[in-house]
Amino acid sequence: MKNPLTLFLVVLILGTTVAGCGAQAAADGPPEINYGRDICIECGMIISDDRFAAAYRLDDGTEKLFDDLGDLILHAREAGELESVEVWVSDFHEKVLVSAEGAFFVPTLGVASPMGHGILAFEDHERAEATAHALEGEVIEWETVKALPVIGKLVGDHHHEHAEGDGMGDGDSGHDDQEHGDHGHDDHDH
Repeated sequence: MKNPLTLFLVVLILGTTVAGCGAQAAADGPPEINYGRDICIECGMIISDDRFAAAYRLDDGTEKLFDDLGDLILHAREAGELESVEVWVSDFHEKVLVSAEGAFFVPTLGVASPMGHGILAFEDHERAEATAHALEGEVIEWETVKALPVIGKLVGDHHHEHAEGDGMGDGDSGHDDQEHGDHGHDDHDH
């Protein structure tokens, strides 16, 4: 390759190919959520609780981020996108985004989620079962979550209420959040 123009073109093509592969790999995983900075597209609140966040990505690469799985479902239903996108949900204990397709869910009002929808997600079935047992609830799968009726809040009559305190937190959410979540729930039922 004695011609500098040929060498430049080869480097340019290889660089573009490598960059394209990297972008594709990033688009295959869950969107990144910057907690404390990113805004929920449905309610406009800052996404700050990494136990309840959720997200999906459209075919054109647009990422939609949510502070509560219930907000994701409401938004995606309204936009007609729920059946055509891959959804990621935050594992309640591990606090990482996992595919909703393989996750297990516990609908409850025993734990206050940011917008009061009360849907906990778990990658591990045993942890979901243990949480459901502690909250006197049940474990459901993604197809059931997507079909939950919207009666004020997503969990509607599908949940089981639990006595004061959730016992499921990591020590930083406390009873004040529980009380706030209960008041927020009443505001949205009308």
